[in-house]
Amino acid sequence: MDMVHRAETAWEAITEHLQLVSLRPEETELIAVGWKAMKAQRYQDLQAHGLGGRDKALVSRAFLRYWSSASAPAHSHEDLIVDRIALAQIWLALSPKHRRILTVLAECDDRRDAERAMNMDTATFTRVLGSARKVFFALWHEGETPSKMWGYDRIAERHQNVMSLVRLRKRRALKRKASGVVPRKGRPPVKDLGVSNSELLARYEAGETYKKLAQEFGVSRSLITDRVEKARSARAAVAQKSVAEETK
Repeated sequence: MDMVHRAETAWEAITEHLQLVSLRPEETELIAVGWKAMKAQRYQDLQAHGLGGRDKALVSRAFLRYWSSASAPAHSHEDLIVDRIALAQIWLALSPKHRRILTVLAECDDRRDAERAMNMDTATFTRVLGSARKVFFALWHEGETPSKMWGYDRIAERHQNVMSLVRLRKRRALKRKASGVVPRKGRPPVKDLGVSNSELLARYEAGETYKKLAQEFGVSRSLITDRVEKARSARAAVAQKSVAEETK
C-alpha cells in the first residue's frame, strides 16, 4: 500500500479502538492495532486481486476458478456437486474419533469450547484435530500434495483480525458493566508479608536464602529479591543522608 493508504488505515483502526475500550490503552497497544489493521487490509487487497496465496506473484487457483465460472455464458453446478459428493465420501472414510472432533469444532466455532465439549486438554485436542485434518486433506487431494490451511479457528484473543479483538473487548466491557464490576485501575496493591523489608534484609544477610524466604511466606523468589533490594536501597539512602548532614 502507498503511505497515505497505510496511514489512513492505521488511523481509522486506532480511532475506533480508542472509542471502544473502557480503559486508557498503552501506546504500544495502539501501535499494534495500527500495524495489524494495515496487515489485514493488505491481505484483503491481495485477495481481491487473487494474490492471497503463498506466492504473491501468482493468481490463486480458487480465484481463477471463481471468475471463470462467473464469466461463463451459463453457470455450471459441476464444481459444487463434485465437492458435495467428495465430502460425503471422505466423511464416511474418516474414523469416528476424527468425525467427532471435526463436528464438535464446527458446532462450537471456538477451540476452547470444543476442547471442553470433547473433555480434552489443549495438547490432546490439537494433536487429534491435526491428525483428522491431515487424513481429510490426504483423501481430498487423492495422492496430490495436500494444501495448507486456508482459515482460522483460533480464539479471538490470538487472531490477527483486529476487529475480532475490538469486538471481544467491547463485549467484555459491556459484560463488566452489566454485572457491576468496576475495572481496577493503576498498579495492584502491595502484598503484605507481615514483616518489613528491613527485616527481610536482616534475615537474608544473616544467611537465609531468597528461596527459603519465598517458601516460608508463600510468594515468588523474585518478590523476596525485590523487597530485599528495596530495603538495601533505603538503607543506603539513609546512610548517605546522614553523611551529608555530618559534613555540613
